Amino acid sequence: SGRPGCLGCIGDPSFFVRRSWEAMKKTDGFSLMKLMVVLAIVAVVSAIVAPNVISWRSNAQLRGAAGNLKGDFELSKAKAIRERSPVTITFTTTHYRVTFTEKDGNLKTLRKRKLPGDVKVDLDQTNFDGEKTAFDARGLPNDFGRAVLVNKKGQQKDIIVSRLGRIRIE
Repeated sequence: SGRPGCLGCIGDPSFFVRRSWEAMKKTDGFSLMKLMVVLAIVAVVSAIVAPNVISWRSNAQLRGAAGNLKGDFELSKAKAIRERSPVTITFTTTHYRVTFTEKDGNLKTLRKRKLPGDVKVDLDQTNFDGEKTAFDARGLPNDFGRAVLVNKKGQQKDIIVSRLGRIRIE
């Protein structure tokens, strides 16, 4: 603590507060030139980073869609075993539908999933018969093969269903 009678001395606790306040009062703020330099730096960094962010987003959508489709294949397989009834997955370019036949003969939709905007099913490379496949009551596919998902950048993910019903992403 400060000595008595030494107001404003270095030993006085208010010395540093008063000095910093005086220093703040003396600043004039940013000049227009400094502000323009900072904005130019931000613009250059944004131009460098933006394409990477866009590419990452497109790839993330493709990975997410492939993961969802694999999960829906697995759901179909489990539902077929549990209900002892075939479960079918039908593909179009922009979505796919999972259906099964109930005991009373009615066709029920389990899931209809629209793919993200940048992701499509490549029906030319998807090699299930008639753009659909099904799992039987034992969980085996009636048509094994692959569903191919592609994004606008040309990247692709294959969801493969083996002869024994194993499902994987490549």
